[in-house]
Amino acid sequence: MIKVKLWSLNKDDQNQLNPLPLEEVRETETEKQLEDILVRNPDLLMPGLKLIGRQTTTDGGPLDLIGVDEDGNLIIFELKRGTLARDAIAQVIDYASFLDELDKETLFKHISDCSGYNGIEKIDFESWYQEQFSGNMDALDNPPKMVLVGLGADDRTRRMVSFLSKNGVDISLITFHAFKKDQQIFLAKQVEVELQEKEATQKHTYTKKSNEESLKRLAERIHATEILEKITNIIRNEMSSAYEWPGKTGRSFGLVEKTDEGRLTTRVYLSIYLSENHPNSVQLYFQPRAIDVAKDAFDKLKNNYKELNSDTKGGLYIWLKKGELPERFCEDLKELIKQIETGWKNKQMQSEAE
Repeated sequence: MIKVKLWSLNKDDQNQLNPLPLEEVRETETEKQLEDILVRNPDLLMPGLKLIGRQTTTDGGPLDLIGVDEDGNLIIFELKRGTLARDAIAQVIDYASFLDELDKETLFKHISDCSGYNGIEKIDFESWYQEQFSGNMDALDNPPKMVLVGLGADDRTRRMVSFLSKNGVDISLITFHAFKKDQQIFLAKQVEVELQEKEATQKHTYTKKSNEESLKRLAERIHATEILEKITNIIRNEMSSAYEWPGKTGRSFGLVEKTDEGRLTTRVYLSIYLSENHPNSVQLYFQPRAIDVAKDAFDKLKNNYKELNSDTKGGLYIWLKKGELPERFCEDLKELIKQIETGWKNKQMQSEAE
């Protein structure tokens, strides 16, 4: 098994740097805490990861963690509180095959029913996914990616995972190592096997780049490029805190919030959509949470623009057509978006105070 060592560099009396080895923390001291740490800080596993399930029921037993990556793919994590052995590979493949066999409707219900426990936010998975990825669900046609996580791994496990990854299986291996200096604990992460992307072996590949290209083609086809970019730039300029996600038919803009469990998550506040049935136009959609933080500004907008409609979920939408967009609306939209961001910041401050 590969050993990981860590040193701190301290200056001596001659201002020279000297390495001092850090004490390795025994597995028993960190194994029970590792899963909790990862749930509270999913970015330790991969940037932009959103966890949607913990100890989720499957035919093969409870699945440790389910997440969704930045491209909308399902990622399943098999965690071993000690050293990873080859039986973990069979387990993670079993879990992945269970989820892959579910049709979308069953998958949505299963994840929704299993969310809300053990530090995971309660969500309606279908609605949540549509919000996050602008209604584009194509990435869910891909089989789940698999990640093994542990406090070290034996050589056979490393060899087997490397073999599967090199031959196009969406699997990777991550190990964590804990070290101690005085009263501080340090956590080191080692990605021992990375997923080898091979387009020829993948059923679909959907990324931000491919979504942006699809959106651009749709906008050109329905002659909505100019108005799409105009509204997009207004939102980008006035809502600097927003996280932007392009879908194949639109763009979503989200803001970071804390869940009831104290975990950070990104929630969509507004979106732009295109439709083949509405040439030269974009739909601007405001989520109920955006309305809640800027009620006065929305009341004013509704009074001034009768084209603003409500939907059954409590959101508001308006179709904006190229050549028929008054400059006054653009100015009102800028002010509204400022109010949304201000209201969001106030909401975060209030949450911190509580």
